[in-house]
Amino acid sequence: MKHLPPLPVLQAFEAAARLGSFSRAAAERNLTPGAVSRHIQALEHWYGAPLFARNGPQVRLTPDGQGLRDRLGEPMQALHDALLAADTVRETPLSLFTLPSIAESLILPHLADFRARHPHIRLSLLTQYAMMSLPPALPVVAVRFGVFDEAGLSVHRSPEEALIAVAAPDWIEQHGTDPAGWPPSDMLRHTDTPWPARLGKTRLRPEGLEVNDAALLKSAARRGLGVIWTRQRLAEADLTAGTLQAIADCHAASGRFYALAYRSELETQPAVTAFRDWFLPYLNGRPAPEP
Repeated sequence: MKHLPPLPVLQAFEAAARLGSFSRAAAERNLTPGAVSRHIQALEHWYGAPLFARNGPQVRLTPDGQGLRDRLGEPMQALHDALLAADTVRETPLSLFTLPSIAESLILPHLADFRARHPHIRLSLLTQYAMMSLPPALPVVAVRFGVFDEAGLSVHRSPEEALIAVAAPDWIEQHGTDPAGWPPSDMLRHTDTPWPARLGKTRLRPEGLEVNDAALLKSAARRGLGVIWTRQRLAEADLTAGTLQAIADCHAASGRFYALAYRSELETQPAVTAFRDWFLPYLNGRPAPEP
């Protein structure tokens, strides 16, 4: 019987096939690009056909490579599930990739409920700004805002998010609700969510502090440093508490959504499905049902 290739070889192939790059696969697998290339060459020798078409640093799957990738997804997930099935009662790890602002507004307020419902799941909350490729086989989910590459992912989207102008009540009392009277230096900016060119008939000239974190920007507004253009759901807790106030007629559709995403082959992974079923009501703006 022909011996199967070693698991690290198959893992290197899967990563390179998914990411379309030996160097990116090397970074994900903690290998050198040369090691990934050698793994791929060994697999091609074993398979008896080229699996990648190479054009300098760019690689793409050949038909044989695409077929192998399609056939490997389910067996690799089954292998992972088989190794975990020996002790289904023990703690199950689950990693959640998200933004600090999403963690603060959508995850942490409800996290006690998740822990009460699923005490056997050990959740790791990992915040980062760059979109990362979700690793194969491991129980990992991501909650993001905006547009990202959905290839190979199962994605659940929220209703479209609204953008609103908010500020501390004292700031509004001093500067009013008419954008024409706002000091440009007090119009705080988010790197990824710029102010619109106009609000009503007023042309905007925001020149205030620029921040790349929406939660930090909201904190600056709470401290009276200025007015911000932000996601409505991110501001809801402060609007309810009265620490921030929405400015009438200063709102717009964002054209973007919150999304829960995970690799498609994890559709039936217990920790992933538990988090998905628990989180979807919150993603859609309604509380989770009673257990």
